Amino acid sequence: MARERETQDYWRASLAQRQGANDAALAHGGGDGHPPGMETEVALLKQRADQSDIRLARMEEKLDRISDQLGQVATKATVWTALGTGGGIALAIIALFVDILAYLQDERVASTSAPPPQPSFTLNMPAWPTPPASPAAPAVAPARP
Repeated sequence: MARERETQDYWRASLAQRQGANDAALAHGGGDGHPPGMETEVALLKQRADQSDIRLARMEEKLDRISDQLGQVATKATVWTALGTGGGIALAIIALFVDILAYLQDERVASTSAPPPQPSFTLNMPAWPTPPASPAAPAVAPARP
């Protein structure tokens, strides 16, 4: 930016200085058909063209780098897809963790040696009726002689 400003200041100063000389030379019919100092003007224009080419090349390099980086940037759709996939995996891991903890809790309860709990009430029922005793067979009397 400073170099461009210096070039512009030089251009203006050179133009103002030559303007008076050009008017005098052309008024007296001197020169080769071009105003005097035209070579300087052309040289300045060439210098500015070269500077412009250099600046344009730097801008093109930067634009190429930006284009490459933008090609690697994820779009919104891919970001949401990645977030959804990550969330689904996280929920699956949490569910698996909870299932493992529930299984281990059930195993711990089943492996305790405590007796099973007693019912809170007892049902007393009368005994089943027993059938009457069968009559005994008659005793045989001994024979008399």
